[in-house]
Amino acid sequence: MEKKDQFKSTITRRDFMKKTSLAAGGGILLSSLPVSSSAYAAANDVLNVAVVGCGGRGTGAANQALNADEGVKIVALADLFRDRLDEC
Repeated sequence: MEKKDQFKSTITRRDFMKKTSLAAGGGILLSSLPVSSSAYAAANDVLNVAVVGCGGRGTGAANQALNADEGVKIVALADLFRDRLDEC
């Protein structure tokens, strides 16, 4: 019986509900803030892209990224299988 009591939580259901409600409310408030005032992308900046997984989806994503803008540069490729990496 002592082992069961040892793992018994000290937090009550009411405290858990209060804390999770506050966390969710804070997340909602933060998500409504405008991002454009703190983030920017200059027209001449290069967007560095890394591709993890060079199968069909990864190769397609790499092609889409390269065709999206002239400022996109693939800087890293990673795959578990060497033959896929060589084809990417």
